[in-house]
Amino acid sequence: MALLQPLPAMAIPQAEAMKKLAVIPVFVLTDTKGIPLPLERNKALVLPLYLDRAKANQELAAFTKANPTIKAGVLPMPMNVALERVQEINKSLKDRKLLSPVIPLPADLNQARTLLGKQGLDQKAIQEGLAVPVFFTQPLITIQTPQGERGLFFFDYASLQKAMAGIPDRSKLTVQAADLSAVMDQIVKQPKDTYAFYPTPDYFQLVQQQSSRTGAAGPPPAAAPPPVAPRR
Repeated sequence: MALLQPLPAMAIPQAEAMKKLAVIPVFVLTDTKGIPLPLERNKALVLPLYLDRAKANQELAAFTKANPTIKAGVLPMPMNVALERVQEINKSLKDRKLLSPVIPLPADLNQARTLLGKQGLDQKAIQEGLAVPVFFTQPLITIQTPQGERGLFFFDYASLQKAMAGIPDRSKLTVQAADLSAVMDQIVKQPKDTYAFYPTPDYFQLVQQQSSRTGAAGPPPAAAPPPVAPRR
């Protein structure tokens, strides 16, 4: 998979592809009602979507210091919901546009740059094309879902490594990286629904916290999905 690809003719609706991002929580600066709080940066209106809760909390601390009269917090949202909120806000803006960069973990970004360099891309292409790293293997690691087998993409390198650890012939797998935009292009151009995103650790933690608050019974909500295996 190339770092950047031209937009294909969509076989899977874009909306269906976006729903796959529901298992990827992002952390957003909001007011007490849960309404996103865009930041003024160099005359631009920006709403960072953090994949790392700690980075979002740092942003909150800086915002609170600069705006002591505004009560704010950090709210986790599924990535697809956050992006929908941004679209709604942009529709209401007349003279400005809200930018919503997804902010990855620095370690994952550096790891993706290293992998892309090994894949043959030069540094200029990586610098210009890589914003949100996604990791996968060749052949693809898969998971069995109620809808059938799905090839997996990972937002964090550690989760990919953990998945590979449970595969006996993992030495035959090659780890690669791509930008999220290229991965989404790959998903929508397939004639069938064949891919999924593996939930991030924060997703499992949030599900467990919600289950604890509601007192839900059943198996541990933070348990990982069924064992993965390489796609042949």
